[in-house]
Amino acid sequence: MKLTTVICFLLLLTSITQAQEKDKYGRPPLVSGITELKIGDQVPDILIDNIINDDQRSIRTSDYKDRLLVLDFWERSCGTCIASMPKLDSLQRIFGNQIKLLSVTWEPEDKIIDFFNKNRFLKEYHPPVHRASAVDDRVLRSYFRYQTNPHVIWIYKGKVIAITGYEHITNANIQEVLDGKTVNWPLKNDSFDPMYSLMRLDGLSTEVRDSPYYGYSVLTGMSTSMQIGLGGLFFKQDTARNSSRLAFFNQDLSSIYQILLYATKPYATEEEMKKDAAKIPYLPHPARSILEVKDVSRFHNVHQEDQVIWESKNHFCYEMEKQGLVDKQALAKQALIDLNNKFGLNGRYEKRKVKCLVFVKTDKPLTDTLPKGQDGMSIPALVMMKLDYTQKYPPAIDETGLTPDVEFDMMPDDGTIAGLRKEMQRHGLDLIEDEREIEVLVITDVQ
Repeated sequence: MKLTTVICFLLLLTSITQAQEKDKYGRPPLVSGITELKIGDQVPDILIDNIINDDQRSIRTSDYKDRLLVLDFWERSCGTCIASMPKLDSLQRIFGNQIKLLSVTWEPEDKIIDFFNKNRFLKEYHPPVHRASAVDDRVLRSYFRYQTNPHVIWIYKGKVIAITGYEHITNANIQEVLDGKTVNWPLKNDSFDPMYSLMRLDGLSTEVRDSPYYGYSVLTGMSTSMQIGLGGLFFKQDTARNSSRLAFFNQDLSSIYQILLYATKPYATEEEMKKDAAKIPYLPHPARSILEVKDVSRFHNVHQEDQVIWESKNHFCYEMEKQGLVDKQALAKQALIDLNNKFGLNGRYEKRKVKCLVFVKTDKPLTDTLPKGQDGMSIPALVMMKLDYTQKYPPAIDETGLTPDVEFDMMPDDGTIAGLRKEMQRHGLDLIEDEREIEVLVITDVQ
């Protein structure tokens, strides 16, 4: 009896110790004795092994002393990481042996291989995307520590020259490095907590904070202490302090109006929000966002200005805090008024007639549906991932009346509308091109 008790205790202690080794994201512990590298530091000769989807199973950082080595840290739960993979493959082909774009993940090899074999988004490319990726990593993450993905490390001529988000991996930026130019991109700083107030007003008395008139909003330019377009919209109700807060960071004006107007949408339930997902102009599809302004350069880098300079002038941070537990929709409406007043704009939703791709039912029964969670694809997912996300086709809308819970067993298509339509017809649906009056985001100048 005593022996059983001791064994159970030891097993419990072991499980607790293993749990404590992992961080809050479930990642394994860092390797002890490794000093974190910063921008400007010389990179030691690191062995990078367990590489899949590449012609080399292992490499050393010293192999790239005269070339550009870019490490893109990712994991399967990071949608942005996965969405950027086709672009990374394309850039690798463009620059060839001048650079090495290597994805890096702490996750085990078997799960990553299975992911690449099954991910429908990556499989629809021709050829399918199988990113060169170091797996089972602990060493690189110990040298280059991060909290959130994507996390990108730029190493050139043996030194760390930049630490950025994914948005800086562009043709122009890579060429800039290869041309020997000094880069000064914003540092991706994971120590920044977007849920903590920018305005530290802790010295205010309780009487002031409890006043129904307490509140503030602040608008600033771009901050170099965080990455571009950090995380969309942040909302928090603090029951302990009886206050509510809404904020966004380093967003351009187009993104600001998209996320704020989306947040003003009233949804009684989460299911209602999902059902409307394929109809609202949240995605940055050109036909869903209409600019009727004199100065378009405030929204897009139309004059091909240096991207870093343009971002420094046209990205903004905003924070609003109010007394009481105010809902997200109300705060977003007030923030929209603030932004309209500051920038001399009027952003709103309007009904406009545009050419669309329309998912419709036919008189045939539905076929090849799957239970939710069985790696199928719903109509809203098709709208976002296959159509609107590519921005190559008219905006897609769903008139099937099916809920997002109805998913289909999708076969690979040829990447064309005709191919997707053929696949839809196999399921008892169709995809037609027609004009529809849909809700679009409109931004105009005001006096």
